Amino acid sequence: MIKRDFYLNQLISKRHSSKIKIITGLRRAGKSYLLSRIYKEYLLNDGVKEDQIIILELDDEINDALLKKGKLREYLLERANDNDKQYYLFIDEVQLAEDFVRAINSLNKHPNYDIYITGSNSKFLSKDINDEFKDRGTEINVRPLSFSEYYAAYQKDKRFALLEYLKYGGMPGLFEEGTDLAKEKYLDNLMRKVYIDDIRRNISTNLIDELAATVDALCSVTGSLTNPLNMANYLKSEKHLKIDNETIAKFFEGIIDAFLFNQVKRYNIRGKEYLHTPSKFYCQDLGLRNVRLNFREPNQGFLIENAVYNELIVRGYRVDVGFLEQKKKNREGKYLYVQSEVDFIARKDSKEYYIQVTDKLPKGQHLMNEYDTLLAIKNSFKKIMVINQPLIRYTLTIMVF
Repeated sequence: MIKRDFYLNQLISKRHSSKIKIITGLRRAGKSYLLSRIYKEYLLNDGVKEDQIIILELDDEINDALLKKGKLREYLLERANDNDKQYYLFIDEVQLAEDFVRAINSLNKHPNYDIYITGSNSKFLSKDINDEFKDRGTEINVRPLSFSEYYAAYQKDKRFALLEYLKYGGMPGLFEEGTDLAKEKYLDNLMRKVYIDDIRRNISTNLIDELAATVDALCSVTGSLTNPLNMANYLKSEKHLKIDNETIAKFFEGIIDAFLFNQVKRYNIRGKEYLHTPSKFYCQDLGLRNVRLNFREPNQGFLIENAVYNELIVRGYRVDVGFLEQKKKNREGKYLYVQSEVDFIARKDSKEYYIQVTDKLPKGQHLMNEYDTLLAIKNSFKKIMVINQPLIRYTLTIMVF
């Protein structure tokens, strides 16, 4: 069983709360598995009886009759009819049922119902949930496997786990694919037939080629600064596509809402304020990004950086990109303002970390530049360098100072 302790602990902490537990995330990222396997096993081990857990998969044709208005509520009231018994209702692909929001809100009025629902990206975006359920729901966003989760589940020679993860990513379904070709086809089908089509429907656009080109361009510039204007100029010069800024901004919104990418803003460390444009975009899954580029990656450093970002998010950190302006002397002895960047500022609770990520241990002036940027931050929080070059065999090097 693949462990998803970060999400399991969230479910446990929200157990028996009055709010509907809404599980969102990329298709095939493991939402159903989390509920029907991991969380169910936890409940059974905690003394809950099998008949107290009701699991409905509404995308199964056997449940087609429950999709009609009022039928889902009626069915569950009949199944969970003992007022002295605590029930756990797991409803997968709930958006397929007519008037599902009203049905779920009605069921949630029963004090002995603990309700957990999942839905697909095409009709179940995070922003839609907040609008529909308002303060009656609480969201748990499930992402593809981080590297630590992938490593724990990896059954082959652990020395190759990082290389495979950087290439194929952390979609749980990959563990069922036996060959490299099968993995590539699996990822390609998800991107072409599921995710891009989801986004197209969500934002109601017929510009399919333009949308696909924007997704591909974001894959190419992962970890680099961009905005709608930059992207429009890039598509015009490199792909000969004329798309206005407003359309690109709409594409960006749909891509983020579909959980393919996260937008990360820059934070001015000295000025203590956010710089709203441009931003960086990191993909939620490296394999989905790589398949759009036909697995061509000249700069592995971006992959390492993206993997570190995903790991931080899965571990519950709030992450920004750090911006720092320093006053330095040039060779002529004149002072100039030099702009530099900290890859990540990671915050959780009262702790804060400044992190630089690199694929190889820098040498000479490059190493000094990395050090100087971190050491120029005058506070007591930890400064960390993550280097994909093991000093201890088979492990990432992490330098803290």
